[in-house]
Amino acid sequence: MTTSHMPSAPPEGRPVPPKDWLPGLVENAKTDVVSGFILFLIALPLCLAIALASGAPAIAGVIAGIVAGTVACLLSGSYVTINGPAAGMIVIVSGAITELGYESALAVGVVAGGIQILLSFARAGKMTGFFPLSVIHGMLAGIGLIIMAGQIHVALGRLNPGAHGFHIFTEIPPSFENLVPEIAVIGAAAVAVMIVWPRLGKVGKLVPAPLVAVVVGTVIAAINGAGDILIEDEEGGTRSSTVDLGGGLLDGLTSPDFSDVLTGPGLKWVFLYLFVASLESLLTAEAIDKLDPWKRRSDMNRELFGKGVGNMVSSAIGGLPMIAEVVRSKANI
Repeated sequence: MTTSHMPSAPPEGRPVPPKDWLPGLVENAKTDVVSGFILFLIALPLCLAIALASGAPAIAGVIAGIVAGTVACLLSGSYVTINGPAAGMIVIVSGAITELGYESALAVGVVAGGIQILLSFARAGKMTGFFPLSVIHGMLAGIGLIIMAGQIHVALGRLNPGAHGFHIFTEIPPSFENLVPEIAVIGAAAVAVMIVWPRLGKVGKLVPAPLVAVVVGTVIAAINGAGDILIEDEEGGTRSSTVDLGGGLLDGLTSPDFSDVLTGPGLKWVFLYLFVASLESLLTAEAIDKLDPWKRRSDMNRELFGKGVGNMVSSAIGGLPMIAEVVRSKANI
């Protein structure tokens, strides 16, 4: 696969685009370090939250973030898109883990990543053009609603609402009736920050809203003692409301179990991983290209290749699947 990754001509009145690869890193070291640090502050809590919302160990999100920031970014075809575990895959990953188990879900990620690589060589990077945008947006909106409904329970301090499918919506009123005040106030504050902060003009643009939400939530938890509260877990027992990484990074390395991949359920989840992850990544790359000050265009086939390799590596060692992620990409610009 040959790819031209040279910067395009700059727009009229704009400076010359930054150089690529190592020359660009040397040329823009100061701004890249600052940008990288901000992205780290945004990405770490997102990686942890997405892993927990997916039903995976928290450390799986960290592993995926590391692989995305090293392997996938070096091989991708985008200039400014940032990769990592994202909310759009929560429903898919949690479904696979629930039906197959964590280790088998890792195997699904490895196989789906391998198929992404094959699709990149087949030049399938323009697959978004084969599907009506209304269908794609409807699918993503549906995923978003399911995620939102599920996280309402968590924000209220109820990890085990005893509901699946459509009942996750009908269990929202009982969650409000049984909310934990110390945790609910943190959730409400985070939502308020996400809504209000971007509307504060220059200040709102300078510091990303997710980072502010994490800081505000942490401060409130330290004040009201939310971290010391025991809440009901998914098995009906109790657990701390704080995030447990389960040991160090090496302790989180897990090998996939391929025994269920070629079964009906396994193949179903391979297809869903492949379809949703590929479409979301390509759509995000297209959207971020429009925000690029120099209007450079991503190589979509190379995007698929980078995501495929990243997903294979991440899933092979116990990490979540990754896609091109909007929040981190916008912060990078």
